[in-house]
Amino acid sequence: MPADYIKQFTTLKRAPGPVWTDSTKGRAPHKPFLLLAVMDLVQRGVITAPFIDASGDLIELNELFCLYWRRIIPLGQTSSIAFPFSRLDRDPFWHLVPQPGKQLSDAVINNTATVAYLRKHVLGATLDDVLFLLMKSEAGCEALREALLKSCFSEMAQLLLREQSAINREAFEYSRVLEEKSHLPLVKEIVESRIYRPAARAQAFRRMVIKAYGHRCALCGVRIITPEQHTAVDAAHIVPWSKTQNDDIRNGMALCKLCHWAFDEGMMGVSTNYNVLTSRQIMADPNVPGFLLTLSGRAMIPPKDRDLWPAQQYLSEHRKGWRL
Repeated sequence: MPADYIKQFTTLKRAPGPVWTDSTKGRAPHKPFLLLAVMDLVQRGVITAPFIDASGDLIELNELFCLYWRRIIPLGQTSSIAFPFSRLDRDPFWHLVPQPGKQLSDAVINNTATVAYLRKHVLGATLDDVLFLLMKSEAGCEALREALLKSCFSEMAQLLLREQSAINREAFEYSRVLEEKSHLPLVKEIVESRIYRPAARAQAFRRMVIKAYGHRCALCGVRIITPEQHTAVDAAHIVPWSKTQNDDIRNGMALCKLCHWAFDEGMMGVSTNYNVLTSRQIMADPNVPGFLLTLSGRAMIPPKDRDLWPAQQYLSEHRKGWRL
């Protein structure tokens, strides 16, 4: 039975096209990227049943899909997980589940190009039970991953995607460490005892900080998740990593792009009572700071978990550095 699924993975129905290069063997790479991301989440224990819910939170699945995509697809070419999510139904192990009262015709599947359209028609997708058990097994998952890589990608692309899979695993391991032991001395000890790759460290820190803040900017309160499951916020270090090598979640805040820039430039900060501070420099001629001035004195928006609030020692260090 495992051999059947390995064969199915090596014979995925992938559309040819002039846009696809030798790195993807001249065919669309969407399906293998999505399957690699699904297997990552099964191995992490995030996907716990042979059902992938299209109506729920697809942010983590989308981020993994995009990490694989960016490793080998040229800049400027983008995609949505909705595309392979719907079209995998043409392969024998992936079964779309329609929304109640909906029917999934070929026309619906062919026209699915956005997550919003997908959710309008599709509740989710089920995997064969045996395939799901294979994905849960470390050996089975590795065999399936190798089948995908060797059949769908060039040798150079295989190396890059294997590295990305390893980074994703390392990032998940590091995120669990940060979650369980999030305070400065232990984080320093962990970093010293094992050198995590920068890409894995950054991915883990981002995952934990953005999750803690619920995708909301701590300073202005903006929370935007696009229909394609992209978030508006970054994970910002309060005291830069370059100074402390410190990924304590309490040394991080979720910030939108503008607040992140203003915070890093010393134009904004957070007071001892967790209110937003703005620098006098923000009004220097010819600046027009707009709504940023209205945030001054307003309470920041911290994580629900009080233990994950920004630590005063880090906020003080940031204020000192910029004389806020």
